[in-house]
Amino acid sequence: MTLLGQSATSRLVPLCLSTCLCTWTTLAASSAAFAQATHPAQSSPSAPHAQSSPPAVLPAETSDVATLPPATPHRFFAMSHRDGIVIYDGDSGNIEGQLPAGHDATFGMAADNSRFYVGETLWAHGNRGARADLLSIYDGKTLNLLKEIELPGRAIVGVKFNDFSLSASGKRAYVYDMHPAPSIVWVDLVKEAVGGTVEIPGCALVFAWGEDGASSLCDDGSLAIVLAPDGGPPKVTHSKPFFDAVKDPIFDNSLFDGATGTAVFLSYSGLIYDVTLGADPKIAKPWSLNEAAGQKAAGTGVDELAWRPGGQQPIAWHKESDRLFVLMHAGSYWSHNDGAGEIWVLNRTTHALLARYPLRVKPGGIIRSISVSQRAKPQLYLLGSDGADTVVDADTGEALHKFDESIGAASVVASF
Repeated sequence: MTLLGQSATSRLVPLCLSTCLCTWTTLAASSAAFAQATHPAQSSPSAPHAQSSPPAVLPAETSDVATLPPATPHRFFAMSHRDGIVIYDGDSGNIEGQLPAGHDATFGMAADNSRFYVGETLWAHGNRGARADLLSIYDGKTLNLLKEIELPGRAIVGVKFNDFSLSASGKRAYVYDMHPAPSIVWVDLVKEAVGGTVEIPGCALVFAWGEDGASSLCDDGSLAIVLAPDGGPPKVTHSKPFFDAVKDPIFDNSLFDGATGTAVFLSYSGLIYDVTLGADPKIAKPWSLNEAAGQKAAGTGVDELAWRPGGQQPIAWHKESDRLFVLMHAGSYWSHNDGAGEIWVLNRTTHALLARYPLRVKPGGIIRSISVSQRAKPQLYLLGSDGADTVVDADTGEALHKFDESIGAASVVASF
């Protein structure tokens, strides 16, 4: 065999530059050539010695500590089932920083972006050993760890944003827990200590409202209404059932605005429930995404084909324009985990369908997560798998940046 013009008697041997870096060179079969390469002819005594150049002087390295630039509406946080939360600039597509986080952590941030909160579970030996459930608090500029608050437990169920919620004032955090029973753990962020635990049998998730209230979705279709005042016993009541948790469940990564207490719950069949949470929640009549598009409302038949919402994070809400962005696919009922074929843009108040953006991803690419930046010139952050992740202009549907590989399973935008 010949290689790059060498004779058939040549062979490849490694030339090691160090114990861990090797390159390959060709060893010629000719012993004369080998001798010429390894024992060059010595200079004649009368020949002048060549002047060797002095070695280059490398500049000294300067160490520093970077800090995050001021937050902009186009900052987003990519979360995955792996460790760590990566911070991106949506305008450039560049990484700004990374927060350490345990596997399947939950995440939230202060309204002014000054603090980041990570609900995480760690084991002393990686996947075994002593378990620590923590609420870790990080500085929003330096990413330095400020405080670890030990929790009595937390739910470890993947990337679920609504397992963690901050009160409107930012003085309390609420963590959903499943051990030893479904419960809400509330944390006083002023005192930096756990305030108490409230059991909510048959219910899941947590949506904080007011200063000492929170709600959860329950398996009978109702809302659990939790009041946990300082210094007093907690109280749990329930609303009337408003959805069928068996036939048409609600996506766990539905939308919630803690500043106003407004929730936008999306069901598997494409029904939108607008709810104002509080001690006496106001639940509006549901409306259908399909009917907004001039189609028949999607049913719950296993073989019934229709456009349906789906994915891990299927809906986003731009509050100033009151637009909803929903990942939609053509499928039968129980296809709620499928990737999207289109993004539907709807007005939350008028229920009008404003646009349909077709998704064009490379073969094998899947979009299963959507979030939207707030304020002017909103951007959509589409995440999935196999290099389909894209930053999109929310007003036109045009791609602004594409990532070569998957950067996360879901995303959170900066607080604005």
